[in-house]
Amino acid sequence: MQSDDRDKRVIGLYGEMRFAMELHTRGWQVYRAYIDDKFDFVITKSYCTECKAYRGSFTRKEKYKGEMKKTVTQLCEKCKSDSLVMIVRFIQVKTSEGINKDIKKGIEVADFDFHAKIRYHLSDKRVFYAWIQVWDPQTHDVNYFIFNTDDVSRFDNLDLDTYQITDNQKTRLKLDLRGSVKKKGRKYDYSAFESFLNNFDCLEELLENDSLH
Repeated sequence: MQSDDRDKRVIGLYGEMRFAMELHTRGWQVYRAYIDDKFDFVITKSYCTECKAYRGSFTRKEKYKGEMKKTVTQLCEKCKSDSLVMIVRFIQVKTSEGINKDIKKGIEVADFDFHAKIRYHLSDKRVFYAWIQVWDPQTHDVNYFIFNTDDVSRFDNLDLDTYQITDNQKTRLKLDLRGSVKKKGRKYDYSAFESFLNNFDCLEELLENDSLH
């Protein structure tokens, strides 16, 4: 394996691990495919149809044979009803390490790029991208851009023939350490990335593909 390929895999694994940790702190269960054909992560979280909110499972504590025992049930932790359903999201993770680092007007900036491949863009609204901007693994400077695959058309041209057959159709952006885009697009408005930055909330929005029955 070439050194550059090895370095890219290391950075990619680092980004996925950091992202998985962030998801876990927000209550998501994170699963990774043994064979990655389309998506890197499948994440799940329980939603209570009675409370209309994300809830955990009720833990029942009772004395049994003189000892306190606890059991995790299928019931909602708040309303105690059997009303929990599983919300599922599919995430393709892209990790980029900054190159051409420079100081612009006292602010450190760098170039980051990724290719939002069209094969991930499905009619299922539960498919998301997480583009991870890694500045320095040693200092753990990381930003997360999270968006639905429908949002790709806001900053990229999906109609190009090359989009489906090559990795050359990349989006390259100049970003600063805080995740602000320092590039103005001729055709597309890259300000969309402002709404993508650390947008973990979009994963919790209920979608038409979610089964709430």
